[in-house]
Amino acid sequence: MVSRRLVLEIERNANKLAIDLVESLRNDGRAASYRNLSDAQYRGVVRDLFSNLGDWLESHAWNKLRKTYEAKGRERYHGGMPLEQLIYSLTKTKQLLIDFVQKSLPGDASERDQELQLIVAISEFFDRAVYHTVVGYEDGRTTQTSVRKAAPSSAARSKAKPAAKRASKKAPASDEMHISRGGDIGETSG
Repeated sequence: MVSRRLVLEIERNANKLAIDLVESLRNDGRAASYRNLSDAQYRGVVRDLFSNLGDWLESHAWNKLRKTYEAKGRERYHGGMPLEQLIYSLTKTKQLLIDFVQKSLPGDASERDQELQLIVAISEFFDRAVYHTVVGYEDGRTTQTSVRKAAPSSAARSKAKPAAKRASKKAPASDEMHISRGGDIGETSG
């Protein structure tokens, strides 16, 4: 079981962790689209993430984690954020938290096992968050693609009609001789 004291320590330091993460991502080209967020938006995203982590560490509610991060993935897709930058920010956050736990939570030998359990739980949370974020992101992409395919533009419809007419003109009449791929006259399969 993860130590409640260690979880509370993360929660107490959430603002500092958020500031560190924001600064780290803003200065990293691998998360360039995060530069478009205001400081308030950024802090909100990070606080939300830490809140979700804290809730999950206490409840291990997998279904809630799935719903939350699939929705976030769809949101980020529709917001135009590149998937690689989204995943990078999640993995960067995971590493920041693990570093925090290892460096800032010195405990006696009896707490080392709990510290390790917390690191494993943080890793499990972020691994699943990444997975469900990608699922949501791809769902956003395929939903948008399906909508576009279902409603072709008028230009696409007008191009399709002449192509269909050309195809029907090229089709051989039923009384024409067919030539197989092997070159034999009169065979229709090959």
